[in-house]
Amino acid sequence: MQKFCAECGYKFEKSYKFCPECGAKVSGNPNRNNSKSSKNSNNNVSNSSAEKNLDPKVLYGIIIGGLVIALIIILSSGVLNSNKVNVPVNQSPPQTSSGVDLNNINAINNLEAKVKQNPEDYKNLLALAHLKNDSGLFEAAIQNYKTYLDKNPSDADARVDMGVCYFNLKDFDNAIKEMETALKYVPKHQIAHLNLGIVNLSAGNVEASKEWFKKAYEINPISDVGKRAEELLKNH
Repeated sequence: MQKFCAECGYKFEKSYKFCPECGAKVSGNPNRNNSKSSKNSNNNVSNSSAEKNLDPKVLYGIIIGGLVIALIIILSSGVLNSNKVNVPVNQSPPQTSSGVDLNNINAINNLEAKVKQNPEDYKNLLALAHLKNDSGLFEAAIQNYKTYLDKNPSDADARVDMGVCYFNLKDFDNAIKEMETALKYVPKHQIAHLNLGIVNLSAGNVEASKEWFKKAYEINPISDVGKRAEELLKNH
């Protein structure tokens, strides 16, 4: 009968106590291949047992649970919410990037100094109101707009912008009031019509908002404002 070296696998006679190939001490295992076969057989039994333990119902449960969690994440993140209400449009272009930064503060201080020096400098007063509006200082901007509009009541653009400030402060009644007043001076002011639709929609006046969106679209259907009004009318 022959043996196999446990270290190098060399085959030799049973009478050897040390492997003639590598010199390792001979173990009592006479058949290395049988040991491997037995090990592989045990592995196969373990794998088969694992496969039997994987119940299809459990697998389906895991898949369905994962899909439900994914759907909850999508809904909570608002990905499927296509009817989000847009914010009103400022009539005047932003003076600087939005947000109160050092540059804005310096510009505001400079304009305030000029207005204080010359209270009738309505050009800089309006620029100051716009800059505060763009910087999110809505209450301060409203005070400047009011002072300006006391002397220039027919400036529909400035009145619409003041209405946007009221909207951002959630004062929907005054926002609507100022924008409707702007229309008394400029009846076909398209942005005012669009903004009135947005403000009324935010205030819960759905039917009124639809009328304003419709009127904004009819003033000029091919303008950007008209296209936006059409989109909002369809979505809401």
